[in-house]
Amino acid sequence: MTDSYDRRTFMKTTAGVATGVALAGCTRGGESTQTTTDSGGDSANQEAPIPLSEYDADIDWKQFEGSQINIGAVQHPWVDAVKPAVPTFEELTGIDVEWNILPEQQFRTKRQTDVSTGAGQFDVFFMDQVVNQFRNEGWLQPLDPYFEDGSLYDEDWYAPDDLFEASKWQAHGGGYSDTWTGLPITVEVQTQFYRTDLYEKHGLEVAETLEEFRQNAQTIHENESDVVGTVGRGQKGYGMNIYVLNTFLRQNGAALWDSFPDDSGLDSQGVIDAANWYVSLLQEFGPQGASTQTWSDVLSTMQEGRAGHIVADANLFWPGLTGSDSSVADNVGIATVPKPADGQFSPNAYNWQISTSKNAKNSEAGFLFMLWATSEPTNTWMHLNNDAAFSVRQSVWENDEFRSRVGDEFAQVTLESLQAAAPDPFDRKYPEWGQRYSEELQRAIADQKSAEESMTQAAEIAQEIYSG
Repeated sequence: MTDSYDRRTFMKTTAGVATGVALAGCTRGGESTQTTTDSGGDSANQEAPIPLSEYDADIDWKQFEGSQINIGAVQHPWVDAVKPAVPTFEELTGIDVEWNILPEQQFRTKRQTDVSTGAGQFDVFFMDQVVNQFRNEGWLQPLDPYFEDGSLYDEDWYAPDDLFEASKWQAHGGGYSDTWTGLPITVEVQTQFYRTDLYEKHGLEVAETLEEFRQNAQTIHENESDVVGTVGRGQKGYGMNIYVLNTFLRQNGAALWDSFPDDSGLDSQGVIDAANWYVSLLQEFGPQGASTQTWSDVLSTMQEGRAGHIVADANLFWPGLTGSDSSVADNVGIATVPKPADGQFSPNAYNWQISTSKNAKNSEAGFLFMLWATSEPTNTWMHLNNDAAFSVRQSVWENDEFRSRVGDEFAQVTLESLQAAAPDPFDRKYPEWGQRYSEELQRAIADQKSAEESMTQAAEIAQEIYSG
């Protein structure tokens, strides 16, 4: 497969398959050892919250009864949402679930050690932008043999076509793998958030184009004394500034890697135009120190009413912007990201997935957990009962009860954005050259060099990393 993303031709089948406090140590079942409100803490004594009839599939759920799986996870809302449902899985399968939940960077270090040494401690673990690095090193175990096993998988029940194409694509190594590298568990897609009160005050229309977004930012910036026109991620990091910029470069007709691994495409006109737009937007209408802003800085600035509008992750930002911690909760609107007047709507999206390694001791039992955790019944329950808003299943976003809970506007914008999403293809050295690319963009935002100079340098760096 190539690194280009095409929703119309993406394979739905492989081999016949349609397709802030650390939690120390391990926690068991559906409850954290730090939870003080449960009655006993052992999920074996808890009633299954989801009816087992929801899992009436042609799968031998009990084939690993009496075994135990170890899950390595980052501190993440998905963990909070799924853990209360784990007693259902344990009753359904007879498999005991043990959790290792760590802060993100600490988890990444432990995960790397686990797979690189062949320890195989984690039967299931969170996987992110390093998916193709791990795959290239031979650390990941493809899931396709499990999909082909009739005792482990029921296609009609699992309904893989309900998963967003962008999520399935990223679960195939972002186009670099012909096999499943894991199963997607959460998705974040780029949207725009705007202050409805300021838009009404200044007679602004929601931006459909990049130029309209810039004009709206200018109007607010010049007419509000304590509010900047916009704010965006300026901090270096492949999950920071370039995560936002990559939306705009694709909408300008550019791509990461015009020809992999010979031509990064970062010095193409589409990338330079996108970088020029983003850099000048933050320099002229953003806050002081825009080049050091992280995603959490963007969120807090908008929450505190100090920005007119932003482009950010719908599923990461919406709860914070509309919750009790937000001073503008009643004045936040959501819309699809703006695009160039002659460009293509292609919002970026990011998926966490869960995977297994070649040295894991209980990968088959782990696969049953992956299947259960990403299934429609579990996803629907999480999103109706546990304040989740990041499902990789279209049926959840179309669910009337869920839409009533999160708001029809948020659900519809997210659904439309996910259906059109064009996520980043994470090649095996993306963490390395992506970091350098982000550093160049940060220098441009800090006005240390022009956007064109930065992108030209980023292109040279990416190509040198592969040619070296």
